[in-house]
Amino acid sequence: MDIQKSGAIDVQPEKIEEIRKQIEYEYKRNSYPDGFPQIPDLSGRRYTDEEFFDLEFKNIFLKSWIMVFREDELSNPGDFRIFGKLQRDILIVRQKDQSIKAFYNTCSHRGAPVVRENEGNTKLLKCQYHSWSYDLDGSLVRVPDERDFFNLDLSCKGLKEVYCDVWDGWVYISLSDDDPGHLRDFLDPVASEMECFKSSELITIWKNSTDVKANWKTCLDAFMEVYHSPTIHKDTVNILLDGNGMAAGLLKNGHSRMVTPKRINLDGGMLGAEGQDFVPYIETCDSIHAETNVAYAIFPNFITPTDTSGYVAILFWPKSLRETEIEYIQLGPKWEEKEKPQYWVEQEVSFHSIMEEDFKNLEPIQRSHDSGVFNEMPLNYQERRIYYYHQTVDDWVGRENINNEMVAEDILSPFVEK
Repeated sequence: MDIQKSGAIDVQPEKIEEIRKQIEYEYKRNSYPDGFPQIPDLSGRRYTDEEFFDLEFKNIFLKSWIMVFREDELSNPGDFRIFGKLQRDILIVRQKDQSIKAFYNTCSHRGAPVVRENEGNTKLLKCQYHSWSYDLDGSLVRVPDERDFFNLDLSCKGLKEVYCDVWDGWVYISLSDDDPGHLRDFLDPVASEMECFKSSELITIWKNSTDVKANWKTCLDAFMEVYHSPTIHKDTVNILLDGNGMAAGLLKNGHSRMVTPKRINLDGGMLGAEGQDFVPYIETCDSIHAETNVAYAIFPNFITPTDTSGYVAILFWPKSLRETEIEYIQLGPKWEEKEKPQYWVEQEVSFHSIMEEDFKNLEPIQRSHDSGVFNEMPLNYQERRIYYYHQTVDDWVGRENINNEMVAEDILSPFVEK
């Protein structure tokens, strides 16, 4: 196997050593860990209650920093895209100074769309109703028949701006009315731990999207543990990963980490790399990224299993109480040849088949949730990331707004890594 790498650098060696010791401990452990609290059951109504879903959407998805797409999808000044996965059309535009700004795609006159296309390039944002025109920075610069308006102040009628920032090649927005804080502060420590991937230099290899008839948390929970792998993924993921040594870490801001040792491909590459002549390798990664699968959850809706060949960004978009769009995007390093390496061709097929194994379970799970007999969900130590995630959901929603029997009490904060 030809592994493409040179000059790998250390990434947070103290943290890596701590994780390796945790993996060793997990392999030796034969009972519930001393000092770790019993995890309370989660209410089944968290997956079926319309009022709770509305609270989640309002207080999390309309306030938190949300990853939307890759920065390279807006290459030139005037490039724009409409992002509509939050039940609102958000216009995201590359500026003349190469920065990126975001606005509601809503003219300040009578609410018509400023652009109709989902993507394109323009020098001027012109309303599709009465031709009110805006500069790329959202300022109103021209109104037809301006004389017919009484004391119209163009400077006060610009497009409604949305908080927007970029992290390592990813565009983020927040629809919060209040300042959501610095993006990097929100993403850390995951952002720091993922610096070795140099994500801004990676390219999109492939992407896919599937609608699943299940609550967004039903879907996301399935990617928070490897407890299910011997059953659901016995001929795929379970061949690659050994869940007996899984080391989970609870991180600030609701994020978490799951490091699962590999059984094969210890020098890098996902399932199927063992049969390839060439496997991409991100040279700045540490060997732990080759020997294990380091997976992160970034609150509220981003999961990524990483590898020295790249990583898949999995995004969960609530469409309704019982429907979720799952978007997944493979990133990897550029290659010199014209042809896409066979590794990526087969990797796309392999990953999609793994996702299909999960999809087959999710809709039946939701039907069970809706049956009226699924009242509570007991969780084990391996599934503690799930509880921590639900605990964070309630932090954002506000426990005072939630029916008492549905609350996920804050019991895991003392176990968040410092």
